[in-house]
Amino acid sequence: MLDLGTTFLAAVEREPGREAIVDGDVRLTYADYYKRISGLVASFDRLGLKPGDHLVSVLRNRWQAAVLHWPVNSPA
Repeated sequence: MLDLGTTFLAAVEREPGREAIVDGDVRLTYADYYKRISGLVASFDRLGLKPGDHLVSVLRNRWQAAVLHWPVNSPA
């Protein structure tokens, strides 16, 4: 079975300098992408958000939505 989280982390480890996201002028490598995701997770922790809590976002289909996807949709 394909596990996207494991696949993503393997890509971060294997090719951290490779581009993962290109959105207009924004280019994020796998390392940059992971760093932004980790920062968002830390922010959610500081806010007291826990697995099972609800979070609403209104974002266009941009790089920010891709960053938000991982911390919000990870299993508890």
